[in-house]
Amino acid sequence: MGSGGSGSAPGAADGAALTAAIRSVLARLDAHAARAHGTPPDGAGGPDGAPADAAVVPSPAGPPAVPGALDALTACFGLSPFEREIVLLLAAAELDPTTGPRCAAACGDPGRAHPTFSLALAALGEPHWSALTPVAPLRRWRLIELDDATRLTTTRLRLDERILHFLVGSPYLDARLHGLLSRTSPPASLPPSYDLAASRVAAGWTGGGPDAPLRVELVGADLRSRADIAATAARRSGLGLYSMAADDVPTDAAERDRLARLWQREAILLPAALLIEVGEMDRDQHAAADSFIAGAAVPLVVAGPEPRRTGRPRGERVTVPKLSDEEQLGLWADAFADLPEVTDRQLQALVAQFQLPPHVVRSAAATVRRDLPGSEVLDAAELAWQAGLTEARMGLDELGRRIEPRAGWDDLVLADRQLRILQEIVAHVRQRGTVYQDWGFAKALRSGLGVTALFAGGSGTGKTLAAEVMAKELGLDLFIIDLSQVVSKYIGETEKNLSRVFDAAERGGALLLFDEADALFGKRSEVKDSHDRYANLEVSYLLMRMEAYRGLAVLTTNMKKALDSAFLRRIRFVVDFPFPGEKERAEIWRRVLPAQAPMKGIEPSLLAQLTVAGGSIRNIALSGAFLAAEEGDRLQMRHMLAAARTEYLKLERSLTPSEVHGWV
Repeated sequence: MGSGGSGSAPGAADGAALTAAIRSVLARLDAHAARAHGTPPDGAGGPDGAPADAAVVPSPAGPPAVPGALDALTACFGLSPFEREIVLLLAAAELDPTTGPRCAAACGDPGRAHPTFSLALAALGEPHWSALTPVAPLRRWRLIELDDATRLTTTRLRLDERILHFLVGSPYLDARLHGLLSRTSPPASLPPSYDLAASRVAAGWTGGGPDAPLRVELVGADLRSRADIAATAARRSGLGLYSMAADDVPTDAAERDRLARLWQREAILLPAALLIEVGEMDRDQHAAADSFIAGAAVPLVVAGPEPRRTGRPRGERVTVPKLSDEEQLGLWADAFADLPEVTDRQLQALVAQFQLPPHVVRSAAATVRRDLPGSEVLDAAELAWQAGLTEARMGLDELGRRIEPRAGWDDLVLADRQLRILQEIVAHVRQRGTVYQDWGFAKALRSGLGVTALFAGGSGTGKTLAAEVMAKELGLDLFIIDLSQVVSKYIGETEKNLSRVFDAAERGGALLLFDEADALFGKRSEVKDSHDRYANLEVSYLLMRMEAYRGLAVLTTNMKKALDSAFLRRIRFVVDFPFPGEKERAEIWRRVLPAQAPMKGIEPSLLAQLTVAGGSIRNIALSGAFLAAEEGDRLQMRHMLAAARTEYLKLERSLTPSEVHGWV
């Protein structure tokens, strides 16, 4: 596209060619002045600064050299020879101080020491009136400005500042687009599958037909990865890339048209492609963005996590593929290449756990390099794991409640049978890389590889605590998702909410605990109306995502018998959490009372007479401690009695004499 299009400063030859072209146009003014009035303007030299009569001397044989920027401007905007000379005349008005007097002399009016359209019609070559119409290039692309649009032929014409700087070799993004658009630079490299997607985007621009000119839809992955792919495609096409959000498109039609014309002009001048990120929008904003996209006649990428809804031609659709384990391993290996402390086996463990985009892997590696010199407790591999968790949890924090796992196996009071099942679940998660990839079970089974579990039991029986213990054992985050908040009465919304949760969780394989599964599960096999049918679809969608989830997904329920047996068969593990007997309650009391707490006469065997589950035991122990602390006394059975009465009121129960026999 010439020097202006490439963004580099013009060479000496290009600058000399622009100067020569301007002098040639000014010579036409002088020739017109001589023909019309007999003499050139007082004090004005010829086109080369020679004596005045030099202005009427014929130009040397052959056309003047055409500067690269002007040549690009003429070709890209389809300027006629007359329109090109108007541009040169207006450039002369800014660059050559003799232009004003020459204009005044050429039109015979000292008060018009500036270019006008009537002067151009009279003095320049191949004139035509249509050059000044609003749909002609000069005004359509805002190459020129009119001081007074009510006096078309006599008002002063000015060259748009952006066009002037383009001609002299100083291209930049038009200041009117600052704040709306941002420059997006391509990464040094992309994983092979992303690289292929970038090639498809570039091919989509060159292969666009009349129904979808130069438009590509890029779907999937995260926002930064889509931008990296689009920027790489732009670089391969010899373009820069600028980005904007679809909800920044003006809803006012006139403002939207001005923005569209301004950007299309910039796309030609820079040259550049535009990436429009489409998210959730209201109806008016969606219609505005749709109109803007449909009218684009320059390279455009419409990007989003999902295909956009539109009745207009979409152009080529490119779906960002999921990175393979080999590509993920390559990303982690490259990012940690200068940290030999992280072994190949440890890198494979990171890949088995995390599915992070390239830029996030690089960010995690940068965090490790920053923290490693000052870390006395964690080594590079442990820091890498922590960095992966930190990067992965960002998308989940707004979707669920994160619990920092602190409890260990010793904090669980369960029968050996339940403990063995929990440990088996941990083994399935920890060894999935070995079994699925190294031993080939993933190819043999192909589906249902997710580790799923159902924890069934009353409130406070240890379901959440067991999930916390497993999360700590696996070094994972624990996110509690309240299914009663996810389920929506609107058809399709529940699946959308669940999709957001699983998509975010996939990055780090967090342990997902779906609380209150009864809000979604139930006796749904008998379809009586449309809501039952859609409830079945919602349950099937949840189970499908759980079975495909790379991490561990756990459902909790207080009413196992209410769940349909067909759904239970799709859960890999079912763990019952029975109400604790007196022996188990006594053990829970021993574990919840810290050794350093000052106590007097506290008897766990007597406290175990309370028929409450572990959750209530923890509440009573804590409340009793606060009562004792407030009195400034040691923790005694009377404090526990007062706390128990409060807890029983909450449970809408009454303490029986047998439960507190021998306490006080």
